[in-house]
Amino acid sequence: MAAQTTSAPIRLAAGHDIEAYARVFQRAHRIHIAQFLNTEDALRLHKTLVADTPWQLTAIQGQYFSDTPEPELQSLPAEERARLEAELHDFAARDFAGRYSTCRLSEQGELYQGSAPELVALTRFLNGPAFLDLVRRVTGRTDIDFADAQATRYGPGDFLHPHFDRRPDKKRAMAYVLNLTPKWRVEWGGLLGFIGPDNHLTEAYTPAWNALNLLDVNELHYVSCVAPFAPQLRYSITGWLRSR
Repeated sequence: MAAQTTSAPIRLAAGHDIEAYARVFQRAHRIHIAQFLNTEDALRLHKTLVADTPWQLTAIQGQYFSDTPEPELQSLPAEERARLEAELHDFAARDFAGRYSTCRLSEQGELYQGSAPELVALTRFLNGPAFLDLVRRVTGRTDIDFADAQATRYGPGDFLHPHFDRRPDKKRAMAYVLNLTPKWRVEWGGLLGFIGPDNHLTEAYTPAWNALNLLDVNELHYVSCVAPFAPQLRYSITGWLRSR
């Protein structure tokens, strides 16, 4: 489907102290930046993710990834969905695994080709000078040329095991997560956690509203399981800052 006319542009919030961010990133190789977008624009994006995004369920078992469109998943009998979940849980107890919903937005920095104008505007922003100049200055990576992007949604029971984001063939420099869930509570899970060389959790970021997380692709990280009692879904835009 051809990209539709974009909505109003997505804008950065005012007042970002890029030099201060750069000092934090240089020391920690990651950073959490609060109040990243203009609040009105973040709210528009959240509304689109809730109501106007074509989701598919991504399930990961080792090197095997499967994507099932949401309508197809909902058409399965309850017994089959339970069987698939039990199979994933059995695998996850002993090997790398994950489960969450996705919508692919941009692979090579191109505009989103779906019908949601806000997501078209978002991919334009992610590959525009305001965003790319900021992340280059914060990370010191002047070789960043573009951002790929996907929307992600984590609900109760969704998770992603510890992993690195290194992909030499993709020329990834940094990973980013733009959180777009209002009023998330830490006890609901879905935390972005970082693991040290001693296998201890060294730090974790709550998916705070309208916050950008940047991390080096060599940082070992995971997303903790969303609790079964979480009353809302965890929405974000994720991807990698890459060179050509």
